[in-house]
Amino acid sequence: MLQELIKKENIVFLDENNPRNAIKSLVKKAKELGKLGDEDLFETEIFEREAILSTGIGLGIAIPHAKLKGIENIFILVGVNKRGLDWNSIDEKPVRIVFLIGAPESDQKKYLRILSKLILLIKNEVRRESIFSASQSQEVVELFKNF
Repeated sequence: MLQELIKKENIVFLDENNPRNAIKSLVKKAKELGKLGDEDLFETEIFEREAILSTGIGLGIAIPHAKLKGIENIFILVGVNKRGLDWNSIDEKPVRIVFLIGAPESDQKKYLRILSKLILLIKNEVRRESIFSASQSQEVVELFKNF
């Protein structure tokens, strides 16, 4: 399931120094990959969610996400930031991996299955550290094979 969504072209090594710019870079990449119809609407939804509650879930991970009518298929982009971003995470640690998720409004079950599987996998410290230290997209993709 995840291996079909996390592909080489969906991995972005982020140089940004704040969450807002990191999200903007990932949304732009999603648009370039043809994952989004309305880039501005998606970005607005993401920022509105962040304003209500940070998607920094701890352990150096953030999962900004939105479901919109204009999205045809669920997608995941993975942003890796070596320095870490001050994301206002629940554990107050810097975020080094950002999973940007977009989904159709109507696909709630699949969306929740993917989200729970992703969280389960990134709870594994070895896998997390391997993503943190990756320097090439293929290294990240390999970590999600068979999942």
